[in-house]
Amino acid sequence: MHISQEKTDTIQFWVLNTSSFIAQLTIAMVNLALVYHLRSKFFLGADQIGIAASISTSTYLVFCLVGSKYTVHFRPRHLVQLSVAGMAFSVGLFVRTDSLMIAYIALGLYGTFMSLLWPQIEAWFSRGKEGAKLNRAANAFNFSWSIGVGVSSYIAGLLVEVSTALPFYVALGLFGLVFLLIFVSSALVPGIRAIASEHHDNKVNNRIDASTPLRFYAWAGIIALYSGMSVILTIFPLYAQDVLVISESRTGLLLLFRGISTCISFLLLGKFEFWHFKKRYIFGVQLLFALSVLMAMSFTTSLPYALFFILFGILFAFAYDQSMFHGASGSVNRSLRMIIHEVLLTVGTILGAVLGGAFYERISFSFVLLIIGLATLCLLIVELCIALVVELRVKRHSDGFTQ
Repeated sequence: MHISQEKTDTIQFWVLNTSSFIAQLTIAMVNLALVYHLRSKFFLGADQIGIAASISTSTYLVFCLVGSKYTVHFRPRHLVQLSVAGMAFSVGLFVRTDSLMIAYIALGLYGTFMSLLWPQIEAWFSRGKEGAKLNRAANAFNFSWSIGVGVSSYIAGLLVEVSTALPFYVALGLFGLVFLLIFVSSALVPGIRAIASEHHDNKVNNRIDASTPLRFYAWAGIIALYSGMSVILTIFPLYAQDVLVISESRTGLLLLFRGISTCISFLLLGKFEFWHFKKRYIFGVQLLFALSVLMAMSFTTSLPYALFFILFGILFAFAYDQSMFHGASGSVNRSLRMIIHEVLLTVGTILGAVLGGAFYERISFSFVLLIIGLATLCLLIVELCIALVVELRVKRHSDGFTQ
């Protein structure tokens, strides 16, 4: 059966984006349910939950780094299938065990298998694309997974109210669905089945690197924004339960507002190019994030938090897009760049979960927000100084050349 390249690209587009939606919905649902399950079954405090939640992100970080030199030699579809099968096994082990130690081991395996998922999908859909095509492909992917995150918050809240174990059993079925989607599409579409490893593709096409240095500023921003995301998803549900005294489903609804604003922002950013290769938008996002977090210190009811989450969703989408686009643009080693992107957002996740949990347990949620806001402002000042030094050097070199 012959399928045209255009049709193959269209099928691949929908397969990857549908898989990203289901996978991220499942992962986010597991991550949120994890908070309640660890408290309900193992009676852990906020600081202990923060540490437990960081186990999977830590192993994700380590194996992204360790595996980067090996994964380029494998076809991306094989790694994605191995990833979802391994995550399903890990989730099953976690929910069935009564031993905290085995639960920790399961979380470690969960992060290890996840390291094979996102860098491979991101490198897969961005391969050979630049400029407007790269922007559209990246934002279609971002829109897909962000819908998954937004929907998962509310779904997880409803399932947790029935049982803290129920979301994990639902996750097993969803991971299986992703596996089947990749397997069936690869079997039926020769063009998808023929996608080679990145190492082979670069060797055959003799690609030349033309990366932008703006990726470094965008990478710094993703660390800051993901620390905030980690606090919102890991620490805020505990704060909402302990201090705001609102139900899990209502907390899920609040988090859904952030998810919706992120989805809409990704959709709009995919249609515009005004922010490409411009430092002012990178720095502006980081400044607005820091100021909004500092303002949120005074919030005590659901309504202002809902507005804060909407704004955060917009800023988060901007920062994520800036990191992915500027990291991938001009690069021939897309999987490595996507691994760096994933590693840095994981660093932010770990910082938010561990430090946020420790500060919340010992001081307050407002103090957690204060630390994040001030740290982001300090990071921004450092970036501005570096940017100024670089511009002065470029100007001096340019003046010397003209003379």
